Amino acid sequence: MSSSWATDSDNPVTRWLLITGNRLGVAAVLSLFFVLSAALTIEFGLVYVRSGSNLSTALSSGLLSGLLTLLTVALSINQLILSRLFGSAGSLSDQLEGTLDYRRTVEEIAGVHVSPNEPSAFIGLIAETLTRCVGDFRREVERSAGGLDGRDGLETYASAITDYGDHLSTADDLDDPFEVLLITLGTDYADHLQTTRKFRSKYGEDLSDEAVEALDDVFELLKATATMRQFFKTLVLQQELAMLSRRLIYTGVPAILVTYFLSQTYTAASDLPTAIDPSFMPIAVVAATGVILSPLAVLVASLVRVATVSLYTVSIGPYIPPEETFKSK
Repeated sequence: MSSSWATDSDNPVTRWLLITGNRLGVAAVLSLFFVLSAALTIEFGLVYVRSGSNLSTALSSGLLSGLLTLLTVALSINQLILSRLFGSAGSLSDQLEGTLDYRRTVEEIAGVHVSPNEPSAFIGLIAETLTRCVGDFRREVERSAGGLDGRDGLETYASAITDYGDHLSTADDLDDPFEVLLITLGTDYADHLQTTRKFRSKYGEDLSDEAVEALDDVFELLKATATMRQFFKTLVLQQELAMLSRRLIYTGVPAILVTYFLSQTYTAASDLPTAIDPSFMPIAVVAATGVILSPLAVLVASLVRVATVSLYTVSIGPYIPPEETFKSK
């Protein structure tokens, strides 16, 4: 891939953190980081957690209200998802018919009666058909015009489309939806769309009808790839946000309870004992840190994937915004 994401995804750690890693696993890593940070700051005396510390105020006024706000965020996410799912019978019927028309277009070019439902298999069908159509285009040009070498850039174009089809065909072996979506990230499809339009305009009158038809099929398949990418992204991100709202509830409620009860173990005066033995207070605070900040870890782990996918799949067509082509610093 030619986009900045190709460079970023070369690093397996970055790729795991941003896209492919299980979000609970990423959240667990973040929670572990929070726990270790709390342990180190307490061990080196940077944070005081014994009787008379300000931690009680931070727990009862700051963290508790923040966690309640976080649960409100989960409700807002659910409302966002539901707003995308509601619709009248007419609008839902139009959406279904549009989806079927899209599938019929691909099926007609691919020469199959019914295309697969699985996104990975569907992308694999597009990739296989794209490679075949480019091969047909090569043969027709060679038969009618003596080869591609005499046509400026056509050989490079045909090779690039073939490589892109081979790249998309790797989706057939993938089960993880985000791994499948990862294959479609980048701007290659938009570059190939633009180049196809240029060659169609420049050489259309000189090519045979069969070569033009093959080139038109390539163009339609590239359009289908762009549409599939955006549609699949919508489905995957809706599921991601739905899972996020559930995980925020699962982790937020225990975090609120731990925050509330931990704040009750402190007394305002430093000469009065805490409900927990002072020697165990650092251990209790470190353990509580992992529970209290777990909703934050879940939120960060999910939103970083949503943001990354959105950043690299903004466009749907030949217009490429800077976010998809310029490498983030």
